[in-house]
Amino acid sequence: MAATSVLLSKLGSMMLMMVVGFVIVRLHVMKTEDAKILSKLTVMVLTPCLIIRAFEIDLTPERLKGFIACVIFAASSYIVWIPLSRLMKRPFHLTAVDRATMIYPNVGNLILPLVQMTLGEDMVFYAAAMQVPFNLFVWTHGLSLIGGREQINPKKMFLNSNMVALMIGIVVLITGFRPPDVINTAISGLADMVGPLSMVSIGMTIAGESLKKIFAMKKAYPVVAVRLLIFPLIMILLLAASGLTRRSSDLLPVLQVVMMGIAAPPAATVAQLSLVYDNDPFAASVYSVIGNIFCVITIPFMLYLYQMIL
Repeated sequence: MAATSVLLSKLGSMMLMMVVGFVIVRLHVMKTEDAKILSKLTVMVLTPCLIIRAFEIDLTPERLKGFIACVIFAASSYIVWIPLSRLMKRPFHLTAVDRATMIYPNVGNLILPLVQMTLGEDMVFYAAAMQVPFNLFVWTHGLSLIGGREQINPKKMFLNSNMVALMIGIVVLITGFRPPDVINTAISGLADMVGPLSMVSIGMTIAGESLKKIFAMKKAYPVVAVRLLIFPLIMILLLAASGLTRRSSDLLPVLQVVMMGIAAPPAATVAQLSLVYDNDPFAASVYSVIGNIFCVITIPFMLYLYQMIL
């Protein structure tokens, strides 16, 4: 309960950062379009710095075990969710964007800074592990779902900035190499900007939309509820049934990081892909906005369930 209370407090602080972004757009200090620039800066430059810094730690057998467990748990979530969303497609009249919204959480520019601000710098190492299965699935299944099978591009999957940073981080972790202080200070300074800038840009995006129009989209609520509540709950129950945390109780705090990831709102990548391939971009944007608003309540709730059940 104490950890959940701290998380709720930190999420509240992040919400205030989002309000700042909302206000500066409504006061015409900046434009909504400027949020795209901030988002690109965050995703392409700042988040990779956060990932690299997360790997500047001494590798121990316990950390290696936790990293592998995080990768497997995160990957298993996609393996479960993809066929489930396919089964739900016909009875619930789900579009490709609906399914992608349910399947892919924002494990990058939201969860990485959220873990950094709530659970501490050491836990970002485990949050970074989620980038491996996320990129493998979103740039194969996710891309084929929204853009068509012919759009699958191995180059985008392995050479995007976050995957490159992950590869560099793994090399840093294995070799024990540390950049010179002048470089490390620059990396740390940029990494510290991820959380505030991510939340400000989300607030700016929300300010550019008609709140009445956003909240009037009835289909958004069940779709986002699956993303924020139903799919994460399924993974908690499957993890409990597996007995893994009973056999290895040391993995409980580590897998809690992944739990935050799988309970995250829809991935920004889904909205970006829907815009690029002109596949229902308004719906994707609405899902993203509503997901980011309600996750302030649902992420602490899912972590509470995780702690109670496991």
